[in-house]
Amino acid sequence: MAVRRSGSGPDAVLFHGGMGSWKHWIRNIEPLATRFTVHALDHPSYGASAPVPRDMTGPAYLDLVHGLFTGMFPGEAPLRFAGFSFGAAIAANLARRLAPRVSHLCLVSPAGFPTRRFGERPTRSYREAGDDEKLFREICRHNLLVNMLSDPASVTEEAVDIQAESVRRARFDSRKVSGGGTLLGDLAQLTCRIRLLWGERDDSQFRPADLLIGEIRVAVGALDLHRLPRAGHWSAYENAPEVNRLMLEFFES
Repeated sequence: MAVRRSGSGPDAVLFHGGMGSWKHWIRNIEPLATRFTVHALDHPSYGASAPVPRDMTGPAYLDLVHGLFTGMFPGEAPLRFAGFSFGAAIAANLARRLAPRVSHLCLVSPAGFPTRRFGERPTRSYREAGDDEKLFREICRHNLLVNMLSDPASVTEEAVDIQAESVRRARFDSRKVSGGGTLLGDLAQLTCRIRLLWGERDDSQFRPADLLIGEIRVAVGALDLHRLPRAGHWSAYENAPEVNRLMLEFFES
């Protein structure tokens, strides 16, 4: 796995979302690096990391990440994890396997719930663009507002650049993990500290917040939950100051 490292201090590892890369944390790395050594990963078959077979299953993918991760982070030094969406399912699975090394787990709008059909997502296919770069970026903007961001003003050229690059470099279907149903079982077995961050606007017919948060609450018991104002799914980008404040506060506790 490729990794971008910054800062000094205790280790904090960041796991990105689906169709993403380390750049899902582009507004968070520098603030966290003032207190921690930040390791922002590209998961296998994302960003600059090596590819995996396209027919790899979700469980096999999690096994692979575990094997690669233990090689990158040998020893017994404590670890702090933050995972966004697809990356939160990976982080929770690793936290269970690596216990008691993982002291803190921050989940940002996690995935990893069982596959269920709620409302249809009105996304557009990237294949529709063909070789038309302008249309491709238009589709990126559209899909960002469906899946990731809640305010058209948040869909900056930087956000579109990140989405466009990440989509082109994604070579694994993250839904095999995001819809793999591992999250709740993993959380139920953890003894580390857990904080859940969820954008107030990350609530839709295809991602019902109260239902999903309620399932996490049942799995972990008392829940350290923070609903983030002015933020959709990609809250670490859309309301970075509040996410950074809450992550630093949590990791230092």
